[in-house]
Order: sequence, then structure tokens, then C-alpha cells
Amino acid sequence: MPSRPSEPKPSKRLELFLRTRAVDDAWPVDRPLPTTRELAKRFKLSAATAFRLLQELARENLFWQHTSGRFYRSAARPLLDRPKPAACLVRRLELCSALYRELLEGISVGCGESHRAMLLWHDDVLVNHADPERPPAFAGEDAQRLLLDSFLERHGGDAGGYLLDHLWSDAVLKRAGDRLAPGVLLFRKAPPGARLSNVRADFDAAATQALAHLLGRGFTRIVPVEPFAGDPAVAEFFNALETAASTLACRDRLAPRVRASTPAEAETLVRTLPRDTRTALLVPEDHVAVRLHMLLKAAGRSCPDNIGLLAVMGTGVSTQDGLSRLSFDFRAMGRAAIGLLAEPKPRTVIFPATLQHGATT
Repeated sequence: MPSRPSEPKPSKRLELFLRTRAVDDAWPVDRPLPTTRELAKRFKLSAATAFRLLQELARENLFWQHTSGRFYRSAARPLLDRPKPAACLVRRLELCSALYRELLEGISVGCGESHRAMLLWHDDVLVNHADPERPPAFAGEDAQRLLLDSFLERHGGDAGGYLLDHLWSDAVLKRAGDRLAPGVLLFRKAPPGARLSNVRADFDAAATQALAHLLGRGFTRIVPVEPFAGDPAVAEFFNALETAASTLACRDRLAPRVRASTPAEAETLVRTLPRDTRTALLVPEDHVAVRLHMLLKAAGRSCPDNIGLLAVMGTGVSTQDGLSRLSFDFRAMGRAAIGLLAEPKPRTVIFPATLQHGATT
């Protein structure tokens, strides 16, 4: 009688099974292989032998071992071997949120480069600015604390880091402590003791640059225009402006702040501007700057001959209107913030302002 072919060894049968599975497109790429215990039982060999064979095939790049210990086809790695999502705790993006739209564009690019998803959360209680004709309504400290606690309780386990709107109060950020680690505060200075990384604008240098530019253009009176109350970044810029004016010995050229948060306030400001003094308006919010520019033109106040106008923030809103502006690269800020989430210790990255000459100074 002819001899029967010998049965392949269990380890060879398992190897054939695994090599077939590695190229089997019918096997979903995100489905793990059976456990080593299950493979050992099925092919009648030890779990240690099954594990060693899986490791050998992983070195051939046929399979990949997840941090959970399970093995997948190697094509699963780009899908599963990635950081947890970056949670963006920012304002609701209404029409007047150009600054945050640009920041989020940069964050999106950074997430793509690091293979990290975005968990975008916003609540119109944090800031409600649906109508550009009216000032925004900012959440108080108690409301912010409840919002943050609610988010962390529901979604904290899904987040691999936090990007925080500059409107979150210092007290709320300090209270959260390590629950926001790793975290990055966007745009303004981080409060001492908050244990956050920080991507921010260099308002100190920007204020000096604004004063030097306006004085160099021959404006003898500079009016800081407050677009609305309650924004920490606006307050930070105005504090820097006061310090810069004292340093440059031009404190007498700096007029008291004037509010222009509503159309009525803006109209009053334009109507009461002196005609015998070269006055420049310094506006740290682009939509308000554009509104003032329109009112100046309607009132026959020519820029820059009689009145100057310098916008600070410099988003596409002021660029389209042809305003002179101090611009910050918000897209680069957002991209840098994602990079900071991967660093072991909190760090600050400061972005300078760029003076762009327009038709208004």
C-alpha cells in the first residue's frame, strides 16, 4: 500500500492559517486575531508556541500587536495605534468667531499630522455671540465650573488632552488641576499654578508695536476702543498697552478707553471724534474695527488723513476690509497646540504680531 503523507506539525498548520489570514481581505482589518490561548487550543499546541509564532510574523510586518496585547493585521496599525482625541473646549463658532475658526483650522492640520482625532465640544453658555450687532454674553465663573465638571465627567475618559478657549477663567482652570493634563490654554497667558501649556500672542510686543506705528504716522491722540467687556485677552492687551505707553513716555497721548460694543456706542464714538486733532482708534476685535471703518466713511471722516484705525488680531475679516492691522498667525497657534499635547511637561510658545499696512493708517 502507498504510504500516507505525514500530517504537518501543529506549528506549521498554525503558521499557514496565520499567513492566509494576513492577506485575507474578508477578515475586517480592525478585528483582532483569536487569542493565543484560543489558537493553542484549536491547533493543539502550547500558548507559548502560538505567541512566539505571532511575534515572528509581526516582525515580518504581517501582524501588529496592540497595547492591549491582541494581534491584528498590520493594516490596522494606522487606525488603532494613535493618541486619544484632542478635546477642543471652545466657544460656539458663530459668524463672528473668525479668530477661533482660524485656530481650529490649525488644530485640524496638527491633528492630521499626529494622526489624532478631534473631539469638538462647544456650549453657547460659555459665550453666546450669535448676533454681531450685540456684545457677547460670557459665562460667569460658577457656570464655567459646572460646564467643565459636566464635560470631564461625561467625556474625560475619551480625551487624550484638552485645548481650552481663552475665556475660561483663571480660577476654574486652577481648580481643575491635573484633570486637564495634558492641556493647552489658547491665545492668552495661562494663570500661574494652572499646570497648563500655553500658546499665546505676544501682546506686550504688539502693544509697543502699535504705539510706535501710530505715533510714527503722526497721530497725536490714540483711543483704545473696548469691543466688549469680559474678554480676558482684550483686558490683557489693554494692560500691555498701558505698560507700553509708560515705557515709551507717551502716556499723555493715550486717551481713556471707549466702548463700542453696540451700533449705538460705535455711532456715538464716531460722532464725538474731534476734528482738530489727528486721532487713531486702536481696536482689538476685527468685527468692531470693520464696523467703525464703515461708520467713519459714512460720516465723511477720511482714513488716514484725519482719522486712523488700527485693528489688532488681524484675521481675514480685517484683511478683506483693507484695514491696517496687527496680525497673529492663529493657524500656526492651533497647530503648535497639538504638538504641545505630546510633550511631557507644560511649555509656553509665544507668537509675535505682524504689522500689515492697510488703507487706514
